Amino acid sequence: MLPFKTLIPIDPNSKPAVYEQIALALIQLVKSGKLQSGMRLPSTRTMAALLGVHRKTIVAAYEILTIQGWVSTKYKSGYFVSTDIQVAAVNGQAMSETTFAGRFPLTLKTVDKGKARQVEQSGQLFLDDGLPDPRIAPYKELLRELGSITERQHNLQKANYGTAFNASGLSTALLTHLSHSRGLNLSEGNILITNGAQMGLYLVARVLAQQGDLFIVGTPGYDLGRSAFLLNGAAVIDVAVDENGIDVDQIAEICRTTRVKGVYVIPHHHYPTTVALSPRRRLQLLSLARQYNFILIEDDYDYDFHYSSAPHLPMASYDHRGRVIYVGSISKHFSSSLRLGYVVGTQDLIRSLAHIRKHMDIRGDVLLEQAVAELFNSGAMERHLRRSIKLYRERRDYLCAKLTAYSGHYLSFRVPAGGMAIWIRFGDDYDVRSVAAQLRKRGVAFDERIVFADAPHLNHLRLGFSSLDLDAIDFLVEVLGQVLENYPVQ
Repeated sequence: MLPFKTLIPIDPNSKPAVYEQIALALIQLVKSGKLQSGMRLPSTRTMAALLGVHRKTIVAAYEILTIQGWVSTKYKSGYFVSTDIQVAAVNGQAMSETTFAGRFPLTLKTVDKGKARQVEQSGQLFLDDGLPDPRIAPYKELLRELGSITERQHNLQKANYGTAFNASGLSTALLTHLSHSRGLNLSEGNILITNGAQMGLYLVARVLAQQGDLFIVGTPGYDLGRSAFLLNGAAVIDVAVDENGIDVDQIAEICRTTRVKGVYVIPHHHYPTTVALSPRRRLQLLSLARQYNFILIEDDYDYDFHYSSAPHLPMASYDHRGRVIYVGSISKHFSSSLRLGYVVGTQDLIRSLAHIRKHMDIRGDVLLEQAVAELFNSGAMERHLRRSIKLYRERRDYLCAKLTAYSGHYLSFRVPAGGMAIWIRFGDDYDVRSVAAQLRKRGVAFDERIVFADAPHLNHLRLGFSSLDLDAIDFLVEVLGQVLENYPVQ
């Protein structure tokens, strides 16, 4: 409810009468947009109590507004701002202007000059760029653990405690998981739980980047990772990604003439191309980091999902002398809506990250983190990962087998060894933007970020498969085939 006591000033010693003053003030609130069309007004009894006047005074004010058409009444429901009143018509302009009329009083540090992405999900099928299937996520087990935790009073008391540092048992549970799966031998001082890997990336950029620092990123690459450095004052140098990952020879050439602060790399399933950084290039990159004293930011967002063979161990498991910062995600185990990630680094780095984090997000959800920790500790998470890998492998193989019918002139792709997406290149006669537009017309909705056509060599679609069941894959390939076979080739 609006603070009517402060919005409706009353002077009992002046004219007009009190009920008229109240009516005029309510009209001004409608004109200003504070009271909007169709909004319910407080009852006469409630408004009288709020303003400290007799109820009959409010009845008189509401009667004036009703006669003038500002207010309408509904039987046994009360008084409402008339739906015939539109703020834009009263003011001459809408209250929801997106720009300041005249000289803006502030200089904005960052302005997104691009159009906000509109994600249309009303089609028969929605495509993503590689997200888990929330239908198979262990939410029931998570809720059971959460319920068990919240039944104990001493756990509820902890809900208000904690800092930007780890306040739950999740960091301890992750230490064991990372040791068994990635060969990372850490202490609790080496890990920070974050609200998703994206927060981790931004915090790392915030701590490392100073005005004018140079960071190297792969292209094509992960735009939000790239922009994290740009938003914090750094400059970015793009280095090509080929079938063996980021071009480390090109990085070496740059380092010979330029002071590089850090290299942001996605070595396991590179985004968006899905390629893996070769072992030779990993060792070469670590050698360059030692030689030129720069930091490696290793984004390993979906390491746990591999199908064809055992994955390469992350560079963070090598002897890097503190030069590798490792960023990972737990959200990929559930869905993108459950925001949990982590950063692994030296203890002084983790302290710096926590210091920055507390200014934007004082602490995480302590009880949720503890429930997730119990899933790791009980083995439920490991069982879920095994089931997910088996299912996602089946979906990958099924989709690739279906797409093989169009390999060659229409499109080409490599079966990814892991991850949750396929990197599809369309033939020279087929523009991916046109293909995407035709897919949308046929009931396939998607986020625009799955389409890559912003460079001459890019005519690609990053097609997530892990969230698609077999029926959805059938529908997708059938529609895609219709688009390609009826494409107006020049």
